[in-house]
Amino acid sequence: MKLVSAQSQQSASGASGGGTRLTREDCRRHLAEHAFRLRAPDYHEKYPQWPGQVGLEIEMLPVLPRSGAVIPAPVPLQGPSPSIASVLRSAAASRAWVLEDTDGDKGEPLLLRVALDDGDQITFEPGGQVEFSSRPYPCLGDALRRMTSVQHDLDAVFAAVGIHLVQVGVNPWHTLGELGLQMPKPRYRAMDRYYAAIGPYGQQMMRQSCTLQVNLDFGSDESTMVRRYIASQLLAPIAAATFALSPVVNRQSTGIRGYRTRIWRHTDPTHTGIPTVSKLAQVSDAELERQFTRQAMIDEYLDFALRAQVVFIAELDYRSPHISFGEWLERPVEGVSPTLNDFITHLTLMFPEVRPRGFLELRSVDCQPRAFSSVPASYWTGLLYDDKTLDALLALLLPERQRLNDLLIKAEDGLAHPALRTLAAAVAELAQSGFSTLPPCFKSDGVERELQAFVGHFTAQGRTPADDVLDLLRRENSSFPSFAGYQALAGEWTKLVT
Repeated sequence: MKLVSAQSQQSASGASGGGTRLTREDCRRHLAEHAFRLRAPDYHEKYPQWPGQVGLEIEMLPVLPRSGAVIPAPVPLQGPSPSIASVLRSAAASRAWVLEDTDGDKGEPLLLRVALDDGDQITFEPGGQVEFSSRPYPCLGDALRRMTSVQHDLDAVFAAVGIHLVQVGVNPWHTLGELGLQMPKPRYRAMDRYYAAIGPYGQQMMRQSCTLQVNLDFGSDESTMVRRYIASQLLAPIAAATFALSPVVNRQSTGIRGYRTRIWRHTDPTHTGIPTVSKLAQVSDAELERQFTRQAMIDEYLDFALRAQVVFIAELDYRSPHISFGEWLERPVEGVSPTLNDFITHLTLMFPEVRPRGFLELRSVDCQPRAFSSVPASYWTGLLYDDKTLDALLALLLPERQRLNDLLIKAEDGLAHPALRTLAAAVAELAQSGFSTLPPCFKSDGVERELQAFVGHFTAQGRTPADDVLDLLRRENSSFPSFAGYQALAGEWTKLVT
């Protein structure tokens, strides 16, 4: 979410700042200027041989092992030690970190974020998950080294009080009630109420899920932008299946491998999914190039955003109006009309598999274990940042476009479905081939070896990391992994790449 700085906060009175009503065209203009923006030309001037920038975001689950206990304790975000905030406050004194606080209900300071040196940051999800978000780096090697450095630093400061950071797609040990809403910002309270009215999945997304997002730029020209955008959406179900690591929730085996994918499918269908799926299915091969332009992509995403329900209106005590944003554009709610800032907030609450934010925010992947933290990024860059591979990928996946939604449903169970398993193996071969062509700065520090180890152990065998967890459950004769068992499994994964 942090590949670029926050979008400009224009006047709350509307697009022009002159008190005029926000219009559909204002919204469209904002998407054109901010969401669907080509890469800045100075990148190519500085790095003429490199294919694009890379940003990374990883959400990690803090737990506190207890002597003799199979289940670790959840770690509170705020409060006295041991809490996430107390540990980071102590660590900040000896580091170039800047803490950002807000006032809690009882007047106590609540930690919102930690600004790191070099423009990166640590933030917190509503269930207390710790998230590292990087700035854009000129190549993958730079981004991965930074992420690894921060992870090691966090490991050290948390280990001093016995806290471990676990990397998994969904918290297997703690229920919604046990976790609570750890980050009580008005925005999160409103989201919690909104999702609770739909079902359990939205709250599970907020409190129990963890992802590893890869942020890539659109390229320097419109043709590249369109090809990368279409390919990334065609890839979403395959990536979700390939990296499934969420077979357990609420201390129960779910019977599927990618429960996080199920969570996102059911969180709120007006905010999630694959926006281009219907148009992709309708357009013939001959019409694809003519139909899919940057302008068409902007219009399509605008329609998606305007159909989506408004989660809350801040000016009305963060209440949900139970209407779409398009309907709010047409008529005020209790005398309140939307502003451009309201539209910007609305966009932050859109969670498609691929979110355009001036770059491609690739959201389909479960958080991977530490041994394979680099693999989603090498996988995506290998597929999207080499032009020949990108063409081959489109040739492979475009014929599948009419069953894209069906593939996303099947992705909930990893690579169990034969068709998805076959596609995933072919895509993984392309990813390895494409990655091998990228500049050395993308392939430093053993990253290529880690991609090969992952594909060889999992994808080529029709398996996902979740299958290793399910094997662990059978060995332990349990419906959820013990903390010791999961740590041992993480050690086995590390041996595969060393």
